[in-house]
Amino acid sequence: MLKQIVENYSIITPLSTSDLNPRGASACPQNLIFHILNDNSQNVEILDIGFGTGNLGSLIKHYDKTAHWHVDGIDGFQPNCNNTQLFDQKIYRNVWHGLAQQLPSDLLRKYKIICLLDVIEHLSSDTAKWLLRTLLTSMGDESFLFISTPLWFWPQNHIQHNDLEEHLIGIPATSMMALMPTMYAVNHPLVGGFVFGKRSLDFIEFFQPTSDKNFSYERGVAIAEAIKFQHTPGTLIKL
Repeated sequence: MLKQIVENYSIITPLSTSDLNPRGASACPQNLIFHILNDNSQNVEILDIGFGTGNLGSLIKHYDKTAHWHVDGIDGFQPNCNNTQLFDQKIYRNVWHGLAQQLPSDLLRKYKIICLLDVIEHLSSDTAKWLLRTLLTSMGDESFLFISTPLWFWPQNHIQHNDLEEHLIGIPATSMMALMPTMYAVNHPLVGGFVFGKRSLDFIEFFQPTSDKNFSYERGVAIAEAIKFQHTPGTLIKL
């Protein structure tokens, strides 16, 4: 069930306590967010799916050229939605506890950039395919989808049952490039960030993750090199 925690920068519901700390710091090239639009001075609304510890929101709000952007967040991990310290900083305008697939399409359509950073590897293959199709279908014609993921099966287990922390799939570079990104960048160890427009919906059938835990870092690099994928950390590639 979708539950709103923060509305217009104010906590609107009592927060619960947990023995677990907020989690979800991303290894992806988050600075890619500053290169997506031609004009960062415009009013922009961002949706941060799986906001974790709030690193992306903090990055946006502490950069003078994007501090005026409005960032909303949704996360399925309860401790992330109880982060009073983060919410008191007024970084996230609206926050929901729940899953991205619970958000109505009319809400998704209003965002200029939808961010899905280090999230899809936590989903099953079928759910990941469904979510990408849903986001691309629902977002506006001039909007962008910013996705990051390890381009191999990065082993990570859950902390407690159903906590959404376990990695369930690996995504080869071929899958992400087949969706026709407008730009991409990579961080070590082979964690890619990709920006997609609406036209990527026409190529969604070519997104093919794997649940094979033997899809190692070395195999991920081999695939990247086979398609001449630029995986030098810190390099921004515009297509």
